[in-house]
Amino acid sequence: MENVLTRLQAANPNLNILPVEYPEFAKYGRLLRQYDAAEMIERALAVLPNSEKVVYEPSVPALEVHSQLNDAVEREVYGGMPVQVGWCYGQNLQMAGLEYHKGSEVNVCLTDVLLLVGDERDIVYDEGISYPTSSVAAFYARKGSVVEFHPWNLHYAPLHVRQGGSFATLVYLPRGTNYALPYSVPLVGENRLLFAVNKWLLIHPDQKDTIAQGAYPGLLGEDIFVTPV
Repeated sequence: MENVLTRLQAANPNLNILPVEYPEFAKYGRLLRQYDAAEMIERALAVLPNSEKVVYEPSVPALEVHSQLNDAVEREVYGGMPVQVGWCYGQNLQMAGLEYHKGSEVNVCLTDVLLLVGDERDIVYDEGISYPTSSVAAFYARKGSVVEFHPWNLHYAPLHVRQGGSFATLVYLPRGTNYALPYSVPLVGENRLLFAVNKWLLIHPDQKDTIAQGAYPGLLGEDIFVTPV
């Protein structure tokens, strides 16, 4: 870990990248050290597609087949609530946006990844809604890490860390999350951020295509780009 992390820190001195093992991550989530993800990682890597773009699938049947980890996450992390298992993968070196859910998200790192995170409680509600990109924190997670994001965690797609490489994570969420919203709401207050089922999203103003789809341009400041090693 040290070699990759040290090189990432040197290549991105403005980000103050820390490992998820550090106590600073407790503000955003926790490392679930008690779980062995080897079986699920092997299963996922055997069928993982290649992509030069960021791909997210909320529910993948091959990943939802019974496993020790799936049972433990559903029974222990989610207290028996129905859970979906999907994945996010591809190539990504840009933050672009931040989202949150009303419930925890668990990521299993199929590769080394960089996580850009914030705190939903710091969102400013005024005439507009805003969150400063200068408040975003960066954490490095090794392949095999099982990471839980707290419900107030702001996050988006992970980033890959190696030049010419890619990233991949399994994504556990309450079932139904991130699917198309089957109704509309008045565009007032937090409703302006509601982008999909159990998904509240702030996007950077440069992301014109996503804004055209209804995302709220609430990130203030420069977008964040990462230099891989």
